[in-house]
Amino acid sequence: MSRTLVASVICATTALGIAGCSDDGSSDQPFEGQSADQVAAKAVTATRNATSLHMAGKLSAQGKPLTVDFRVDTQKNCQGRLATDSGSADVIHTGQTTYIKGDERFWAGAAQDSAGGEKQARELSGRWVKVPVGDSRTTGLCDKQGFLADLDSDKSERKGMTKGDVITVDGRKAIELRKKKGSGESITMYVATEGKPYILKLDQSGGKSPGTVVFSDYGKPVKATPPPAGKVIDGTKADKTVS
Repeated sequence: MSRTLVASVICATTALGIAGCSDDGSSDQPFEGQSADQVAAKAVTATRNATSLHMAGKLSAQGKPLTVDFRVDTQKNCQGRLATDSGSADVIHTGQTTYIKGDERFWAGAAQDSAGGEKQARELSGRWVKVPVGDSRTTGLCDKQGFLADLDSDKSERKGMTKGDVITVDGRKAIELRKKKGSGESITMYVATEGKPYILKLDQSGGKSPGTVVFSDYGKPVKATPPPAGKVIDGTKADKTVS
């Protein structure tokens, strides 16, 4: 799996991340008496502290479309799928092991700089591959906190948001927190108004990295079950093959 593809998942997702924002003077319900920056800051904290979540959306990574659908928890249990113009792959992480099942285009991209890459891509297509522990190419791929780290990293992103309407996101009421940037980018964070103030949706339009990510299933167990042993190619052993 190429380092660029793995990084795209994390970078494209966190590129939508923002934290608190400036006071817009609004005191309308919900969150009466709290400014947009206070609501956003609480939302970031609640989301990062959640034990698990489901994130799905369509993004732009390095100018190319990227679709992600991951269920992750704080123990790095993970089950998901990613897809780009260069192929798609299913991912499972449980315990200390990551398993990847990509199509031929996915593996062709991962093996493009190696001898016999095309043959290898055909052999791996549609099969689960056990990735070596600590492999730098998959580091952070199933790390919930890694996905969300940039939500609270850039303090400059905390300025200029205002409260918008209360709408429904996947059946839950959410308040819009909006921000327009001078570069033509527009960012909207949708925060749950009932229960914990989780982020339910992040939307970015304009700019270099448009996209939308929806968050759901907060606190629900992540069922990350390893593939059947007989269906796995052990990538930790170079000579391991499956007939």
